Amino acid sequence: MARPVTIVALAGLLSLAACSRNEPPAPPMPKESSSAATLSGAVSVPAEEDSGARADADGAPEDPGAPKDAKGPRSLAGKKVLHVGDSMVGGRFGLTRAFESKLSAEGAKIVRHTTVSETLSSFDKTPTLKDLIRTHDPDIVVITLGANDANVPHPEVYAHNIENVVKRVGDRECWWIGPPSVKTPAGAPGPSGPDMGVVSVIRDHAGKCRFFDSSKLDLERASDGIHPNDRGAAKWASAFWEVFRAP
Repeated sequence: MARPVTIVALAGLLSLAACSRNEPPAPPMPKESSSAATLSGAVSVPAEEDSGARADADGAPEDPGAPKDAKGPRSLAGKKVLHVGDSMVGGRFGLTRAFESKLSAEGAKIVRHTTVSETLSSFDKTPTLKDLIRTHDPDIVVITLGANDANVPHPEVYAHNIENVVKRVGDRECWWIGPPSVKTPAGAPGPSGPDMGVVSVIRDHAGKCRFFDSSKLDLERASDGIHPNDRGAAKWASAFWEVFRAP
């Protein structure tokens, strides 16, 4: 009885084979992409798969002219910024007022501390920065110092003062806004204009603090010819903001 069963099974297989010859061949399976993630997180696409108008994650075609690594400005919401320095910082006027309006619009808070005639040496010798950091625990520290040392013939003597100030900031994000150009009074010794020696000394010893060079900005000044007026301060704050706000 086993022999007839085998014949039936074999006939069934032959019938299936005949039917498969009459059907169209199945479409080829797409090959798995060999693309791999790069270190930047972008995905490389093989040339044969790049149609020039790939769809994004939502199905919309990608703009071939758009920058591939464009990023928006970083978020400052909830951040506390401590701004310290000489009279260039200003109280409720000048640089601080212009800077504060930008921070407030982003949901950040500013704490200001201004000392008239503050120098790199005098600021280093006081516990001011240490006390302010302990009291306010800021996320970001912005320092504006150097204007009162602009005309010193040998500003390199302040290198250790600058380094000491930076150390007190600790691990917080830190920015040092250098002084705007200051003219040397007639007959007085020392450099003048945008090539003030103190600017390069601060830049070279600011360590972890990012340095913003203000010396080449053309700022409107107040009646004393030194401090920027409100328009000059707004221009100063805007120039710094472009760098400070960048991702």
